[in-house]
Amino acid sequence: QGDGTMVLRGQERVAVGPPKVRPRGSWDRAIRDLQTFLDAVPPRVQHVVLCHSDADGLSAGVILCRALECAGRSWIQLLATGKGESAWSPSTLERLGSTQLGALFVLDLGSRPKPIFPGVPTLLIDHHRSLGVPPGAVLVSSYKWRPSPPTSDLTFWLAATVADVSDLDWLAAVGIIGDLGHHATLPPLPQAKQRYGSKVLQETTALANAARRSASGDASVALAALLRAREPAEIAHARLPEARELAGMRQAFNDAVTKAKRVGPTFNRRVALIRVSSPYQVHPILAQIWRGRLPDYIVMVANEGYLPGRVSFSLRTSLDVSLLDFMQAFRHSLDATEFGYGHDKATGGNLSVDEWKRLLATMGFR
Repeated sequence: QGDGTMVLRGQERVAVGPPKVRPRGSWDRAIRDLQTFLDAVPPRVQHVVLCHSDADGLSAGVILCRALECAGRSWIQLLATGKGESAWSPSTLERLGSTQLGALFVLDLGSRPKPIFPGVPTLLIDHHRSLGVPPGAVLVSSYKWRPSPPTSDLTFWLAATVADVSDLDWLAAVGIIGDLGHHATLPPLPQAKQRYGSKVLQETTALANAARRSASGDASVALAALLRAREPAEIAHARLPEARELAGMRQAFNDAVTKAKRVGPTFNRRVALIRVSSPYQVHPILAQIWRGRLPDYIVMVANEGYLPGRVSFSLRTSLDVSLLDFMQAFRHSLDATEFGYGHDKATGGNLSVDEWKRLLATMGFR
């Protein structure tokens, strides 16, 4: 149907896909890329799904794993990135190298021209601005789609072409809320609100994000909760032990944010800089908070206590500018693979202390 629901032709289940995608050819090409990739991968090899550790990435990972299992690909391992990790981090590559990789799926982790595992069939599903594609890999991206679905939503509709995933609509909804907020109108969020309740979905999203924001940054508890739950209320109402553990992580994070909010900004031209030191991932939410307080500035929140020997930072703005374009001017003199990726209105990265000092000097800060 036109609303992106499932239709049946005889015994065959057909997914129409995300509604109102412009241009329509983008969706058709995405389906072809997925099917071509799966056709080339034997069903009985090890499938490794590597996903980002936020609500969008984790939901995408669970959706894809369930769909692959339903399609008869039962040898699947699901991994989430750790604190400060990307798909290209040495620690991530070491974990992937310990598995018998037959096929690799990389979800919600961006795309770069740098190889991940050469020779291993690799499919990237993503919604961020691409910096390039790993040699030999396939990228399915919704970055230029209008509307542009987050990775979990994109994965949900792609998975629906492989298996019946209609009972996983709440996972897509959690991912949409995590990236776009609960007022977003992308399907299946409106339908999921009616089915499960808006507050339940919002609470589930907050708890799913609690693990990656913790001092350890270990998202395994959130991943276990999403894999185990059959509906969001099991997480939102703390019916699962993993959900109760996530609630404790959430409270500790909120305490850290309250403390960090006391730090004020310094200004240089149109940039407002806030410098904090916390083992918790407080910099993205602080940047979002200060974005509302300082609508005429590009807000940069730097966290000098998140990763040893590095400075992690987040940028947000209400200005009519692309933060990706803004950061492009600083890429040539720094480690360009570690910052300036993501969204036009939300980006960030992490740099060594020396490179961070050079970036500040270039921006005009002491």
